[in-house]
Amino acid sequence: MGSKFFGALKCFFKCPAGTMRLMMSLEPNDPKAIESVKTNCPGVDVESVGFYAGIFLALVFLAFCMLAYAMSLLYNKGMLVI
Repeated sequence: MGSKFFGALKCFFKCPAGTMRLMMSLEPNDPKAIESVKTNCPGVDVESVGFYAGIFLALVFLAFCMLAYAMSLLYNKGMLVI
């Protein structure tokens, strides 16, 4: 899983538009998105790029939510002044 995950992350940073198009596409075999990912990331499994990039974005969202919650707790206790 590690190599597929990191390969998908590299592809996401190289070609974010194609990767997002793969994740958000209602058609599973969108030829425009597949060609975009294959040209920018030749060694990556195209079917798993959207899945692993989605997991990465979910983890980033979760981290930001936890950070916002911690900051709100500190702000309410008076320990954080903005």
